[in-house]
Amino acid sequence: MKNRASGRGGRGHASGRHSQKPSRGGQQRRSAPQREAHPLEGKALELRIDSLALGGAGVARLPEGVAGLEQGAGMAVFVAGALPGSVVRARISRVHRRHAEAVAVEVLEPSPEAVEPPCPHFGVCGGCPLMHLASERQLQWKERQILDALSRIGRVTPGSVLPAVPAPSATAFRNKMEFAFQGLGEGLRLGLYCASDPGRVFDLASCAIFPAEGAALVDNVRAACRTAGLAAYDRRTGLGLLRHLVLRHSVLEDRFLAQLITAPLPADSAPAQAIRGLGEELLARFPKLVGFVHAERARADGLAQAERTVLALGGHALVEGLEDVRYRVGADAFFQTSTGGALALYSGLRELLDLRPADVVLDLFCGGGGIALFLARSAARVLGLEANPAAVADAEANAQLNGAGNCRFLRADLTGESAVPERLPEGFARADAVVADPPREGLDAGLIQWLNRTRPARLAYVSCNPATLARDAGLLAGAGGGFELSAVRAVDLFPHTAHAECLALFTPRG
Repeated sequence: MKNRASGRGGRGHASGRHSQKPSRGGQQRRSAPQREAHPLEGKALELRIDSLALGGAGVARLPEGVAGLEQGAGMAVFVAGALPGSVVRARISRVHRRHAEAVAVEVLEPSPEAVEPPCPHFGVCGGCPLMHLASERQLQWKERQILDALSRIGRVTPGSVLPAVPAPSATAFRNKMEFAFQGLGEGLRLGLYCASDPGRVFDLASCAIFPAEGAALVDNVRAACRTAGLAAYDRRTGLGLLRHLVLRHSVLEDRFLAQLITAPLPADSAPAQAIRGLGEELLARFPKLVGFVHAERARADGLAQAERTVLALGGHALVEGLEDVRYRVGADAFFQTSTGGALALYSGLRELLDLRPADVVLDLFCGGGGIALFLARSAARVLGLEANPAAVADAEANAQLNGAGNCRFLRADLTGESAVPERLPEGFARADAVVADPPREGLDAGLIQWLNRTRPARLAYVSCNPATLARDAGLLAGAGGGFELSAVRAVDLFPHTAHAECLALFTPRG
């Protein structure tokens, strides 16, 4: 899954108030009537969890005889925090026409699939909601959800379901973490968001999915910012300074890179000097920290994405490796957040494509060239297309780093009216293999039409969203499509979460 300007942005949510404006007649618009709460909302029910929904919630069925919902027996109830096979007491939070939402408040009978979470913050932290589910069962449920989406949404059945690829490790596997600031003074917090209150940050003591040295860096940054009297940025008021601490780790080098993102501030101000001092202190204290970057973001949102770099101390980038391919990973670069997971994903993709030395490959949504460079050793030529100019520059630099003269990268918007890559360089219009690794929104309709028209011998779709994969598969391999869905393979790129990564191979029909 990608997280970049070409479509895979972060998941922060801007908040604000909408002012009431007078209508043309001079009168105030009336507010929309408030929704009347259902009598069942707020009540606790005993529910047996049967399965796991696409978003990670447990699925139960409303029992018979529930007062106020006598006609709703059998209605699906999505229970946050509940595992298949368990019986829970759940509080109903919302009732819709055809389903209800609830939160598990007590486990009456534990699930046989449950395990002890390896993190002290589990239950408080919202980052790993499935950490209490056995790893092999996480992957099995994700595979089931992918196949269900293909059948239910796309109305297609894959010719083959290849063995799912487990995560190489269930702990310390992430190479990037985004920690948020909140509060001020001695109450300044630096950590992750709470599961029960996504707007509240808790102080992180350790993180089971990131290398242990990361927690020590977080502790030192938090303490230094408290001592300096720096306050967290509040996007509702526009006040405050500190926004995010982004840590990256290279498995190849076993080194770290730190980026502190703040609201804009004068370069000669006391806070700016305090941040420079913090960077110098961290570099002196942590031998594995190769660089410290101070960046700014002015937009009133919750994204951990820099708009401008104002200070860079030490090294500006890490170097990561997948087999013998090297990638330069700067503070703002896109790279899969699990190095071992990326290797498993790219290896599975290479196996699926079965490239020949003379093959020409087209890589759509190529980002920083991760897939293109990995496949370049097995093909004659590779062309990567990407909308983000910074990512294209990273891809070109990575090609130079690897001496990959058979790789080219071009800036191209693959959405909207620009979705059809008509003006491809000579030799790429009829590529032997096409890789599509789109954002969560999936492929644009125009791009799907182009694929159905050109029908490459092999089309590999890398998906981070089973629902949009299923929709696109229906257009590619359903009635009127030019392909067959030959094979699918689930890849557990994000353990302990509901995110399901999938590889799908399409081959021309007939």
